[in-house]
Amino acid sequence: MTVEIHRQSRRGFLRTMAMALPVAVMAPGVVSASAPRIAPIVDLRFIANFMPVRRRHEWTSIPPNPARLRFALPNRYSRITVHHTGTDVVTATSESAVIRCMDGVLGGHLNRNFGDVGYHFMIDYAGRVWEGRSLAYWGAHVSGKNEQNIGIVLLGNYERQRPSRAQLQSMEQLVHLTRHYYGIRRGEIYGHIDLGQTLCPGKYLYPRVQRLNQLA
Repeated sequence: MTVEIHRQSRRGFLRTMAMALPVAVMAPGVVSASAPRIAPIVDLRFIANFMPVRRRHEWTSIPPNPARLRFALPNRYSRITVHHTGTDVVTATSESAVIRCMDGVLGGHLNRNFGDVGYHFMIDYAGRVWEGRSLAYWGAHVSGKNEQNIGIVLLGNYERQRPSRAQLQSMEQLVHLTRHYYGIRRGEIYGHIDLGQTLCPGKYLYPRVQRLNQLA
């Protein structure tokens, strides 16, 4: 068994791990394992008509585990929370390096028994926006406060590095588009630090997150 795993690629190993996750119901509202339901693909044209967004299947072939996900109520998002990944400094801009980074985030979340990566969108150092967990499901990014909460993460550690101009521009545009599409009110854009005991999204990013509530 050990030899077989060592021969697999990282993505192959993550796929194996995802498929091996238990399918028992973990909490009220989680989809029953006996008849798992796959959420419909969410139409992201409200973003894609104005800025590029890479869909989930463009960076991973590992399917989400519906038994560990909670369906979101349609059009009921009321806040946005911005994060950083907060481990290593990330300045990679090549797609292959970015995908390896996102694979690492996904693998870490699967190891914590999440049904998928916890964030709805990820923004790399080059400013590209990647779909994470489908908006058809509540996220898993703020303990106890995930319902109606869109999770956006910037790849990198913004206690130790500064976000790139491209990342900040993409973050502002993505927040603007999602806020207006879902009718999210001013004052409902948060850094993780506002909702939990954490330094996330870091001292070099958090001031820019605070400014998002003042943008039209």
